[in-house]
Amino acid sequence: MRVLFISDFTLEDSSGGAQLSNKIIIDKGRELGYEIKEHNYKSSVTDFLSSYDLVINSNLALINRITPEKMPLILRMPNSVRLEHDSCSYLSDDIRRQLFVNAKKNFFLSQYHLEFFQKLYGDYFHDVEINYDPIDTSLFTKSEDSKEYDVVYCGYLHQLKGFNKLLDFAKTNPNRQVDVFGWAASGISADHFFKDIENIKYHGLLPHNEVAGVFKKSKALFHSPIVNEPFCRMVGEALLCGVEEIIGDTERIGAYLEFKEVGYDNFKNECENAAENFWSDIKI
Repeated sequence: MRVLFISDFTLEDSSGGAQLSNKIIIDKGRELGYEIKEHNYKSSVTDFLSSYDLVINSNLALINRITPEKMPLILRMPNSVRLEHDSCSYLSDDIRRQLFVNAKKNFFLSQYHLEFFQKLYGDYFHDVEINYDPIDTSLFTKSEDSKEYDVVYCGYLHQLKGFNKLLDFAKTNPNRQVDVFGWAASGISADHFFKDIENIKYHGLLPHNEVAGVFKKSKALFHSPIVNEPFCRMVGEALLCGVEEIIGDTERIGAYLEFKEVGYDNFKNECENAAENFWSDIKI
């Protein structure tokens, strides 16, 4: 089966959670025998001239902004599947609604994620599946490591992710040590964020394969986004590693709500099998 997978970025372009999840799904698809062509914002429009048995569209905000001429082509492509990662208004309501309506199947990352869009657009989605972010549960798992970190933050240092709230938390809780692993927007030095905050230590960007080691040694994770998090890989990985306290607005984090609903073992199983389940659930 020939598949076109459309998304703004590859993992080489951006190290975000959506890009990592897409790569895991694409790698699993190729392992299962699918012939997958990847299309991103830098790709040629000629990709759309070929025929495909299946078209998967994921994050499209940058493609829509930089190459808007591609959007009518994407919206008209047959045998399409929508793999929704966002809950923000990166796309217009009209475009997003068309993507959902035209898709033969729509994938959401949590029940919370699905209900968010149902409240916006109504319950008209074709053939819905809840599919968690795929996580390597052999790496992200509980351990008996001693807890050398009190509160940690791992990820993008941005106000949408609640980073300003983290700074406020550190200032108002001087008795709690906060260790930060992450990256700022291009051209911005992260060091100036932490000036004069004595209980924050900034470690820089941590390779993803080392994140589990930090979570296994952490008592608490801070994450308090100002936007709804459909899943949040960082929170899911921390919960699988046995981090006992999630500090922040947990009622808008899909992974936390799913974990609370289904329990550790079921949550682990769904994350472990998410990539294979994605391909199994596609029936066009």
